[in-house]
Amino acid sequence: MVRANHPSDRTVAEAAWLYYVKGLNQAEIAKKLGLSRPTVITYLRLARDRQIVGVKISGEHFRVNDLADRLCETYGLTSAYVVPAGENPMDSMLQVCDAAAHFLPDFVEAGETLGVSWGQTVSFVSERMPWWPVDGLIVRQLIGSIANPLLPTCESCTTEIARRMSGQCINLNAPAVCTDPALASSLKSEPIIAEQLARLHDCTKAIYSLSPCTADTHVVQFNIATPADVAAYAERGAVGIIAGRFIDEGGAPVLGDLDDRMIGADQGLMRDMAGLLVVSGLAKSSATHAALRGGYPSHMVIDEDLAATLL
Repeated sequence: MVRANHPSDRTVAEAAWLYYVKGLNQAEIAKKLGLSRPTVITYLRLARDRQIVGVKISGEHFRVNDLADRLCETYGLTSAYVVPAGENPMDSMLQVCDAAAHFLPDFVEAGETLGVSWGQTVSFVSERMPWWPVDGLIVRQLIGSIANPLLPTCESCTTEIARRMSGQCINLNAPAVCTDPALASSLKSEPIIAEQLARLHDCTKAIYSLSPCTADTHVVQFNIATPADVAAYAERGAVGIIAGRFIDEGGAPVLGDLDDRMIGADQGLMRDMAGLLVVSGLAKSSATHAALRGGYPSHMVIDEDLAATLL
């Protein structure tokens, strides 16, 4: 009993090796190691809990072929994964996040630099990722810090994604937004912050979601913008927000006072990266269409209803 409940990592790893690599079944492992079959089952569970092994589901299993192919053809995407609609909007979003979490390790390659945005969707993806090391991966925060540590901030999302893939986490040590444009300009010219902003151009890929220009959008919830700020951008033609930056229906940047006060990646930099867009919900259809028309994402994970609306 003690051995089954408190085995060493070496013993657990041996059982995991025989099961995942050698292809032995549980009964065969039990016989080879002199254990009971329930004990082998316990060891395999411990192997995942202790992060000795990482289990990752292939993204192909989330693909709804016709919709995904049409999205790629229509918008020039490299890949699209369409997840069947859930019982309600929250269920759909969580299933989309699960799919994105298992696709993300395939999205990046060894030695690349991944930029990470923020918000509830990206946070859910980070929490659902498998433990899947990627050699030489660097993970960078795309926008500065937000005061409330309980919110799904950019630094928390960046840290968790880096941890899950054993990557080097590099946070952006500056506020996401300042009250005064002159203060933001001064901070961005500080050598340490200027260097961090310059290195954002090293990001070959990025993961992000988006939101519409509504009063309850995430930039308002996170106190980066006020409802009046969002309304002012909407009056200029903005329909969507990516990483705190506003775009019009064609995906072109919509600039305003908030841009001068923010510290982080701008629309041009986001477009230069190969983007993984994770999005769910019909309320985001106009913003998603704008991002696709603007050429921001190269890969996308999306729910079935939203995909059908875009087509």
